[in-house]
Amino acid sequence: MLNGKIQSFPLSSWRKEFQLAKECGFDMIEWVLDLTELEQNPILDETGRRDISLMQQIHCIGVPFICCDYFMEYPLHSKISKIRIQAQKMLSKLLRVCPEVGIRGIEIPFIGKAGITTDEDTECITTLFNDLTPQLEECNVNLLLETDLAPQKISLLFEQIRSSRIQINYDTGNSAYWGYKPDDEIPLYGHRIGNIHIKDCTPEAYSVPLGKGAVNFDLVFQLLREVDYRGDFILQTARDNDNVGVAKIYRQFTIDYIERYLR
Repeated sequence: MLNGKIQSFPLSSWRKEFQLAKECGFDMIEWVLDLTELEQNPILDETGRRDISLMQQIHCIGVPFICCDYFMEYPLHSKISKIRIQAQKMLSKLLRVCPEVGIRGIEIPFIGKAGITTDEDTECITTLFNDLTPQLEECNVNLLLETDLAPQKISLLFEQIRSSRIQINYDTGNSAYWGYKPDDEIPLYGHRIGNIHIKDCTPEAYSVPLGKGAVNFDLVFQLLREVDYRGDFILQTARDNDNVGVAKIYRQFTIDYIERYLR
């Protein structure tokens, strides 16, 4: 935890993250782009991207996704034009540079103060994404939306988006935190899920150890089997004093469910 945040970019130790991921048995990590020394985030710098590629080669760890918490502070649909323009420029840049390091999915949070709350928000977002379709195809990159919208509203949103490259980032913990039920979500838009964050929460506590919260993992994985989900799982789990040790436990926790329901 850095500066009281559950998740932030580890500026001083990001290279070591690849080594630790290998030690834990992972074959990939998810990059983070937030406001932590933004200008020093290696993904935004040509030399930094070469370093990222080198770390991937040395440790055999992929970086297929980037979690852009940046857009929590600079929403793509902000009603303040200066912020909206800056955010959209950042997204355009990420679409250009992310493929250089193998990133094929850009996660965009539409939650909290960056949530989709009005028809105007919806129109702005759907217009933007539909306009981006040619660039998404050219760059071979998907956009994965993380949203606190209710399941039916998510389904309605996707009816207005033409490109299949706009997908859902499904977060098991967030759904439990917001009080949504997997059997109301996954059957409705499971075919649009691009990747999954494994997390456990309760309506009162945001992020608790896996298996200690309100997520019904058996039901989640059963429903994922029914929609034939074949994508990636990313741990966004509660931290511990021994982060490496608990990461290994959570990895095995997730693998057990994958083997039980998806293989």
